[in-house]
Amino acid sequence: MTSRNRLWVIGSVAAMVVILLLAWFIGIQPQLSSLQALQAQQQAIDAQNAREQAVLDQLQADADDADQLEAEWQTASASVPDGTGVPAFINQLYALQTSTGVTIERITVSDAAPFVAAAPAVPVDASGDGTTDGSATDASGTDASAPTGTSTDAAAGAATSTTLDASNFATLQIGIEVSGEYSAILEFVHGLQSGARLMLVNEVEVSTAAIDPNAAAAVYDESGELVAPSEDAAAPSHQARIGGFIFSLVNADEAASTQSDLGADQAAGQ
Repeated sequence: MTSRNRLWVIGSVAAMVVILLLAWFIGIQPQLSSLQALQAQQQAIDAQNAREQAVLDQLQADADDADQLEAEWQTASASVPDGTGVPAFINQLYALQTSTGVTIERITVSDAAPFVAAAPAVPVDASGDGTTDGSATDASGTDASAPTGTSTDAAAGAATSTTLDASNFATLQIGIEVSGEYSAILEFVHGLQSGARLMLVNEVEVSTAAIDPNAAAAVYDESGELVAPSEDAAAPSHQARIGGFIFSLVNADEAASTQSDLGADQAAGQ
């Protein structure tokens, strides 16, 4: 092969290499990059469509269970109403009195108090002496020498929801005094804890009421015949003091007082 032909061959090969490189960088490689971008975009769209489809499926399931959801909402609204709802709660107590057979002697309802979040627990020293700074602590890690606080704070701080605070959640302290048979009182307390309006019962004190020692004595009628004593007269009666809290979705500072609430309800009833 002559020198001239060899140069033509070398030049032709070099030209083909240059053409291939230009075709790669100018034509093929941008198309591949564009294809990869389109594939990534398609994957993102598919993922978004899957999320939206899941939302649509959930909405469809909720629509199919609309009646059940409405019933659950009604139950929750009755349990913790929007507003103090004291008159309705009083009516619930008297309905419970009728069904259990106890006698309500007294009902006290405090004004709404703002919700107070629970204070963080005091850490206990891992050294084993159960103290952090030399002061005595109890099993819960709180300072035994410090005041225990009111039961209102304890009940109000029980919730940990981040959506409930003093601006939209309040507690009302309840005191109830009843009398009746012991089993009826227990049924009454159970009804308080399982009634339509949520009540946290944190105090129950039951005592035996004084009875007439002659109630079970033999009694004779005018003809001298023995009259059996009444079992109800001989049965011991009990008295109970019940304390607890009810809850409301209301700003305590803006809520009407309990007396105003009850007065408005009585006026409406008239």
